[in-house]
Amino acid sequence: MQTGLSVRYMYGFQILLDMAQRPNVINLMGNHEAMAIDALSYLSGSKLTSEGEGEKAVKLWFCNGGEVSLLDYLRLDSEQKKVIWGYLLAMPLYKELEVNSRKFLLLHGGLDNFSPERPLEDYAADEILWCRPKPDKTYYSDRYVVFGHTPVQLLTDGKESGLAKIYRNGNAIDIDCGCVFPSGRLGCLCLDTMKDIYV
Repeated sequence: MQTGLSVRYMYGFQILLDMAQRPNVINLMGNHEAMAIDALSYLSGSKLTSEGEGEKAVKLWFCNGGEVSLLDYLRLDSEQKKVIWGYLLAMPLYKELEVNSRKFLLLHGGLDNFSPERPLEDYAADEILWCRPKPDKTYYSDRYVVFGHTPVQLLTDGKESGLAKIYRNGNAIDIDCGCVFPSGRLGCLCLDTMKDIYV
């Protein structure tokens, strides 16, 4: 059946180029962006890493889908690559904000080695990017911590039936609804209303 609509597929770096042009989009650093920065730095001849570390960075990125992303990156012209680099390097590890008198901390994976007294700027990037919280993990009592990285299917041990839903444990909210799994889908949280939205 033809709908008359033309579908244009956009890959990772094309999506980042689009996002970089939108002032209303704030992209947080995630583990895949960090892997891309490390691997592309090494592949471009940058001396930011030692020989062994650079090869490990490329291998890790490729094991996590980076080979397809590299092909996408190589199709960009020099100006587009410059925009991408600036955008990647400017991504914050977290964002604090207040919406309708509710405080939020938005980050990619969670806070490893968490202590409510520990300042956010004291967390290493790996503690934020690669954290996989336990299902009963709670963070602050005075703000919501919204994260992804860990598919909700891993937090519920498959006890939930049907399509995946955003996981809430007090003020800890996991919005990664595991799109790669058969029960997965894209989950979004509207901070204005605290309503779940699914695609």
